[in-house]
Amino acid sequence: MTPSDAARILGLSSDSVRSLSDSGRLATLRTVSGRRLFRRGDVEKLAADRARVAKRPRHK
Repeated sequence: MTPSDAARILGLSSDSVRSLSDSGRLATLRTVSGRRLFRRGDVEKLAADRARVAKRPRHK
């Protein structure tokens, strides 16, 4: 999937998705022309991880 597809699933901007890719938090495949593509499973796993972290109670 493209960075914009991944961004929609993650609720982030395409630039944020590219940053996650650059930092190694989201695996990227590159086409011959250099375009980034993401596996749906990797994006959905990251989305689930982000949702789990967001649901954690915060300690005061």
